Amino acid sequence: MNARSAFISIQFTVLFSIAVLQGFAQTAPGKYWVQFTDKNNSPYSLSRPKEFLSWKCIERRDRLSLGFDALDLPVNQQYIDAVLATGPCTLHRKSKWFNAITINTEDSITVEEIRALPFVAQVRSTQVETTGARPDKFLFEQQRSALDNSDIACDSFPEYGVGWRQIEMVNGHWLHTLGYRGEGVDIAQFDAGWSKADQLPALSRLRDEGRIKMVKDFVFNNDATIYGLNSHGTYVLSIMASWLPGQLIGTAPEANYYLFRTEDPFSEFPVEEDNWVAAAELCDSLGIDVINSSLGYSEFDDPSLNHTYADMDGNTAHSSIAADIAARKGIIIANSAGNSGNSPWHYITAPSDADDILCVGAVDANEEHASFSGYGPSSDGQVKPTVSAMGLATAYAALDSTISTGNGTSFSSPVIAGVTACLFQAYPNLSSSFIIDAIKRSASLYISPNDMLGYGIPDYFKAWQLLQSQSAAVGDFSANAFPNPCSNHMRVTLHDAKSCTVQYDIYDAIGRRCHAGSGVAIVDGHGFFALDDVVQHLPGGHYTVHIHWELRNAIIPFQKI
Repeated sequence: MNARSAFISIQFTVLFSIAVLQGFAQTAPGKYWVQFTDKNNSPYSLSRPKEFLSWKCIERRDRLSLGFDALDLPVNQQYIDAVLATGPCTLHRKSKWFNAITINTEDSITVEEIRALPFVAQVRSTQVETTGARPDKFLFEQQRSALDNSDIACDSFPEYGVGWRQIEMVNGHWLHTLGYRGEGVDIAQFDAGWSKADQLPALSRLRDEGRIKMVKDFVFNNDATIYGLNSHGTYVLSIMASWLPGQLIGTAPEANYYLFRTEDPFSEFPVEEDNWVAAAELCDSLGIDVINSSLGYSEFDDPSLNHTYADMDGNTAHSSIAADIAARKGIIIANSAGNSGNSPWHYITAPSDADDILCVGAVDANEEHASFSGYGPSSDGQVKPTVSAMGLATAYAALDSTISTGNGTSFSSPVIAGVTACLFQAYPNLSSSFIIDAIKRSASLYISPNDMLGYGIPDYFKAWQLLQSQSAAVGDFSANAFPNPCSNHMRVTLHDAKSCTVQYDIYDAIGRRCHAGSGVAIVDGHGFFALDDVVQHLPGGHYTVHIHWELRNAIIPFQKI
């Protein structure tokens, strides 16, 4: 789709498909979506993208030959100023992709005056005032699971602790062993709040290394409250970013993270999709690689604003349209399928119906469908969920600094998002569509997908192999040590080894040899040998292991803590 047709498609989708909402004619008080007719007289030009996009975004567009289009141009500031001058109203959000803004106002006359402006195409209600407290929308996922995974921890990979099964199920541990743990990959998380994420031991390495790169509050416009109000985001983040060897290691423990509050934990209205759109646009501008969104939209506090199952076609809900735009611009999105499997709604929720993203369902430790996980297909017949991962008794870092387990597709989504970030690290020059296609083709039900699990359980090591033929940049190194830093356990993997004898020497920080040995075992085609007995007797400090095999050599630095 070219730039002009993409822009026209968005205009028609928004003007006609969404106009059927009953909330279209509602008036103040509340929030309103104001869409403009054009981007005429813009001071920006597609020939000067550095004025409104980051270098990383521009580099990605160039690398993948994605180019720039009218959706990239900012909203006309003159139009925004004119809207705000009509009466008592304030700006809440802007959307360049939809050429729109969201405003706050309590004055119905102002709403009508805005509708009458010649450059305004549409005004519709996106949030209204309600009375009384609503139930906690995340109550299901914030309750601890009655199941305990401690009995399925693995002796060969003890560093994963009770989180072993959720990463082993998708073969993500082999990406870690190969050295792909998310280093250099930017992951944005859309959620409701990150209570105590600035304190929990499981996230201390993430904080100490400065890998929380940005926080932004799209709901209350108060970034200082990100580490409060709700713990849902903390649990989700810990599934990806934790580093507590022996207890829990996340699926992308070395990635960079961007924490964006798009979800209001105290209400449920379409304005949260407006926030989702704004956050996705920021991700594109920043050059974010992966988005995890453990969120979904179907029914709202005002029933007149509800989506219908027919809307779950990937082209109606604002968040779904935005998810597809983000995917076309190179971002990989993992979105939870929703927990409506046992409810009257039953199906997936927006934006997981988007065409070009990973909609993630939930299974238990035995790879059986979790009954709460939302069903597919999308209303236009797409296979949904795309893939499934462990979302029943998934291990996460709890607020009391213990490792707990919980249920929900909010927890299966970050399993997939994190391991996908590791796969992207291995193949950064491939497009999001190539990577998602490999994930699908690696999955257990690829030949015969169903409405419960989609294409099934992905095998990320198989996906890694599938992508080898499509990338010139396969394997930047020949050996790797994991975990690193280590405590009492460490393995070394030789990525293209055959059955052979390996000699190794370990040296301390000042070059003294501390240990010498040999040995190798072949596991899944990789040369593999454990150094547990060695590292547990080393004092804390920095070391290097020098490896010699088949006339080749490798030197790997590691830290004992």
